[in-house]
Amino acid sequence: MRYRAGRLLPLAVGAALVLALPGTATAAPATAGPVPDDPGTRTEASTTVARTDGTRTVTLFTGPVQLRRGAEWVTVDLTLRPGGDGVVRPVAAPHDLALTPTGPVVHFADGGSAALAPVTTGPLPAPALSGNRARYAQVAPGYDLLVEATRAGFAASIRAAGVATGPPPTLALTSTPRGAEAAPEAVAATESAVSRVVAAAPPPGPAPVPFDTTVQSTILRSDSSGDPDLRLGSYDGVAVARSYLVWDLAEIAGSGAAGAPISAARLRVHQDWSSSCRPAAWQVWSVAGDGVGPATRFAAQPAAERLWATSTETRGNAAACAPGWTEVDVTELVRSWAASGAPSGTMLLRAADESSPLGWKRLGSAESPNVPQLEITIG
Repeated sequence: MRYRAGRLLPLAVGAALVLALPGTATAAPATAGPVPDDPGTRTEASTTVARTDGTRTVTLFTGPVQLRRGAEWVTVDLTLRPGGDGVVRPVAAPHDLALTPTGPVVHFADGGSAALAPVTTGPLPAPALSGNRARYAQVAPGYDLLVEATRAGFAASIRAAGVATGPPPTLALTSTPRGAEAAPEAVAATESAVSRVVAAAPPPGPAPVPFDTTVQSTILRSDSSGDPDLRLGSYDGVAVARSYLVWDLAEIAGSGAAGAPISAARLRVHQDWSSSCRPAAWQVWSVAGDGVGPATRFAAQPAAERLWATSTETRGNAAACAPGWTEVDVTELVRSWAASGAPSGTMLLRAADESSPLGWKRLGSAESPNVPQLEITIG
């Protein structure tokens, strides 16, 4: 996830403003039904809504979910659509991604660019579009190219599709300001990808907030924070993946012992894929220290400190456990952060049994259409 803070602005514009002179009664609007909640405020990665019962709900995200367009906020929408020039682009994304006839090219908002090296000797076939994904059929006999728009750029993979008559194309990036490498270990047990690269904007600093990333024992050098998924558990009983979520807690400052109490906090993550529909427990831990960032790797990760929550909900394998959102109660963890006045909080997500392939899961990351979120009720 790559994020730059934005200032607070109203969620909605155009609301009526009624002024009253001193000593003058102001008639209530002639409307029926309950008084609506205050529309609240938002930043790129948070929303705050004040409710009529005196509480307020703060929703934090690990990545940007809205963009400033002039004086208004626009919801990030990674849906791919062809434009009038015939070039496919996301509806609204933080960076300029274009799917050209020769492949995806992204120009980063702060400068620099990255492109997929040519996969074929000529133009690519017309892609089939579905949400944030574009599939180019049979770029080589028996292989498709899949491109996913992300909030930081794009991910591209070669997928087995039919009878192959030769080796698969090997993917590579060009003109990128940071290194990226194919990582088949990350997807070998979940999909038919045989080569994969991720192009992502450079991070704004060594420990950006908010942020999320995956560390995996078989990925030693690559930064996985630009990847559209978070991974948990083991796909083969040997390799192990864990994920970290870093939250910006500025919006709940003053909600500790001296402020309005936190009455509830829920972590919401979207489970995109699981190794089966059988319930497999996964956990939410706090970690010792801070500083999780793009340089965090499996061999150099903060130690798990305390287990706060466990879920056995398992989604994303078949119709019986279709992909979807999972909620976990993390009220006590968030209360501990607020009481300590911490400016940020880090969660570790891991499988309860890291030696069983049944615990292998993929969750939507800050780069995906389904960004992890932390919903906090104050008061």
